[in-house]
Amino acid sequence: MSPTNNIAFTTPINPPGVSPVLKKEQVWAGLLLKIRCAEKFIPNAIESTTVISESKDPSTGNIVTVREVVFREQQRKVKETVTAYKDARVDFVQPDGTFIGNIISEGASGELYMTYVFEWHHPGAPEEELRAFYVKEKGVAQHSVEGTVDVIRKLVTEGKLDEHRSMV
Repeated sequence: MSPTNNIAFTTPINPPGVSPVLKKEQVWAGLLLKIRCAEKFIPNAIESTTVISESKDPSTGNIVTVREVVFREQQRKVKETVTAYKDARVDFVQPDGTFIGNIISEGASGELYMTYVFEWHHPGAPEEELRAFYVKEKGVAQHSVEGTVDVIRKLVTEGKLDEHRSMV
């Protein structure tokens, strides 16, 4: 079993004072768009997204997308299998076992939250290097969650999320 960092980060989707207030349906539409256009949501890390295939799991009805993502760092290409669990969760699984989950949840009073869960594998990494990766990955987690919510809000403000719904 390879050394692994497990990290989760949560942010409120509609903290006090933000505008517009996002609805769950808008956030879900944003996550579906992110499957096809990850570079819109994480432009510092992802250069491009190419959808290879898309199908519906006959036993669950979940949409399963296979895509190739090009990461800016080292121009690394990664093939991911992405499963959308309407309307609460999107899971990204990479060939090396790396897992990323994007989760929309509700609090007791109906407030919305976005949580990202990461399971990053680092084969052969000694403990000291794993700790250094953890510090970096914790920052990536926070930036990714907050950045995704910000992009969804911007798309809604500009009226551009609706024009992408046909893609998702």
